[in-house]
Amino acid sequence: MVRPARARAIRRAAIAAVLVGGLGAGLAGCAQDAAPVPTTPSSGTTGETPAPPPEFFPEGSAEQNLPYFEYVLTGFASGAEPVVGVPVVEAVAAAGFDRAAMQVSFDRTKTNLVADSIFVSVRIGADCLLGQVVTSDRSVSAMTAPAVGPEQNICLIGNTRPIDW
Repeated sequence: MVRPARARAIRRAAIAAVLVGGLGAGLAGCAQDAAPVPTTPSSGTTGETPAPPPEFFPEGSAEQNLPYFEYVLTGFASGAEPVVGVPVVEAVAAAGFDRAAMQVSFDRTKTNLVADSIFVSVRIGADCLLGQVVTSDRSVSAMTAPAVGPEQNICLIGNTRPIDW
């Protein structure tokens, strides 16, 4: 029979051996290699081919064209053009959307401050593509929604800027 004091001493010795062994193994990783091994920086690629850009469907629905619409707005936002109505509309029209079916918000508020964001819409049938480009950080949001109004032909509610250029 092992005495309690002796049992405690054996346990302490076993714990110390585990700790010292673990510490030694941990410190072994800190030892300097005899010859440094050069490393090649990672290029950040995983070998996968990037997804192709979304497609524009001229005869498609708003829902079908939402990915492309958002892609166009994101491309605009990543550029250097100012976040104001004319270049936003130009980018959307250049991508194939019908300028006559668009609405755009004003560049400035009624108190003549720069607008926090520009809203642009494209009506496709009874539905709308709605996009927002935030002025401060150039972030983009896009969604679809049903057209509103007595004739179901309005996408942006309220006063909008005439697209007369």
